Amino acid sequence: MSLVGLAIAAVACVPPGSRAVVQSGPTSCASHVSIDSTVYDSPQVGEQPIARVTPQLVYPAEAQRRKVQGRVVLTAVVNADGSIDSTSVTVTHSVDPLLDAEARRFVTGATLWPACREGVAVRERIHVPVVFSLGTPVPGARDGFLIGLAVGLGALMGAVMMGR
Repeated sequence: MSLVGLAIAAVACVPPGSRAVVQSGPTSCASHVSIDSTVYDSPQVGEQPIARVTPQLVYPAEAQRRKVQGRVVLTAVVNADGSIDSTSVTVTHSVDPLLDAEARRFVTGATLWPACREGVAVRERIHVPVVFSLGTPVPGARDGFLIGLAVGLGALMGAVMMGR
């Protein structure tokens, strides 16, 4: 399962509906969409999806008031056109219903450059950590994606070292 760099830390409220654009180029197969409906996992694709556009993450006011923080982890399927299959978004590590709901909204609203397999864009299952933290500076959108990528590479290396 791919861990795509969609992780971001939220510490301040931002207007709902705001969008952050990530300045990264498309995957090599973005213009060659496959008709294959198979959902692939990370080892089965040659190029991982890359974040293109994400909504702003909003730290729920009630969660801030109650000082609730932590890392929500979700899985989702990135379609061959880079959209997130909203019916596939699942919380695999819950922190609090308020944070879980915001993390779900954040992931569902993202678009990515698709995964590539044999030169064509395909569907892939991704693993996304979304971090809610009080008292730390809000990183920019690019920082959040780099944080997610670093976490993903660490998790991937851990899985490889453990023989998974």
